[in-house]
Amino acid sequence: MTASDHLRAVWVSGAFGFGDDLAYFREVLGQFAARFPGAAVLVREDYPVDRYPELPLAPDLRFWMRRRDRLVGEFTYTGNLRVPTPGTAWRMLRRPTDVVVIVEFTPTALVSATVAHLRRRRVVQLIESDPSFRGGRDGRLATAVKRAFARRSHIVLVSNDRTAQYARARLGIRAERLRVGPYLTSQPGEASAGSDDGGPVRFLFLNSLQRRKGLHLLLAALAVLPDHARDWTLDVVGDGPERAVLQQQVVELGLGERVRFHGGRSHDEVAADYARAHVVVCPTQGDYRSLAGFEAVNSRRPVVLSTRDGAAEEIVDSGAAAVAVDPVETRALAAVLASFLRDDAHLARQLAMASAPPDRFGVEAVGANLEAAIRAAAK
Repeated sequence: MTASDHLRAVWVSGAFGFGDDLAYFREVLGQFAARFPGAAVLVREDYPVDRYPELPLAPDLRFWMRRRDRLVGEFTYTGNLRVPTPGTAWRMLRRPTDVVVIVEFTPTALVSATVAHLRRRRVVQLIESDPSFRGGRDGRLATAVKRAFARRSHIVLVSNDRTAQYARARLGIRAERLRVGPYLTSQPGEASAGSDDGGPVRFLFLNSLQRRKGLHLLLAALAVLPDHARDWTLDVVGDGPERAVLQQQVVELGLGERVRFHGGRSHDEVAADYARAHVVVCPTQGDYRSLAGFEAVNSRRPVVLSTRDGAAEEIVDSGAAAVAVDPVETRALAAVLASFLRDDAHLARQLAMASAPPDRFGVEAVGANLEAAIRAAAK
């Protein structure tokens, strides 16, 4: 047994995705906690920690908050700017810690890193993608601040080669401090192999019903599909502000008998939706690094991705049963969808390929990436 087996690792993040729900992080944080038994995950002081008794959640964080929206192209990412209070910084100073894991370049990450350096503790920084991709500031001053903090981190873990290039070129991270591998994925429930029962091809859209996610583009493409030997249906799982508009679009396009809206589901419930599907379609008009594609891959389903998703290249290059297309190009998206209807052989090949998803996107592999980065930082 080595000293590193007793590492006190602390994960600090100001928020955990949409609605601050741990749904997508729960599996990853479970890996973090299992690999470092003395670990802690700092959350805001009013966080419902009893909801996740298996995780070492510590409600130490207090913030000054104000709403902050980021404009990315024609779409707005809504959110809050959270600045840790002096009391939060004091609690960080007092917490027994060997390695601090920070996420991106939020005020919480920068304060946490500063406290860690003052205490001569080690820092692992996680970067999923180039922050400018989702409206992060990319000016000279903002880049200089990010560069200064990132270069002081002992290890920087990025999700893919595209982000590694950003880390080297824009942040000046040296090769010996850079690690490449996903640190966030989604693997809902027990995946089952897909099979073709000879009936209609079942497409699945599983995401929030907002314009950025592109369901209206998928509906437009389905409306221009030529007649094929195979029929099709579309299951829509999710809810959001565009639901009524999208339901009206279905009526206007004459797709009412083929498209079914099922409403929102919890993360624990969506495995059954993937199990019923043949092909998952993720037609986003802009995403930093959407987890929807990884969820489809880990559910052993072929997936049609958007080239406007920061994760598309990563998934396609992995050898998964995935294809990327610009969903704004209606005819191009329709052609990809039609390939699953033209003959049984293509769908069968894609389902067979999907039955063996790349290991690198599994929760165990992501946990191993995190562990390797933390232990490397501790040396």
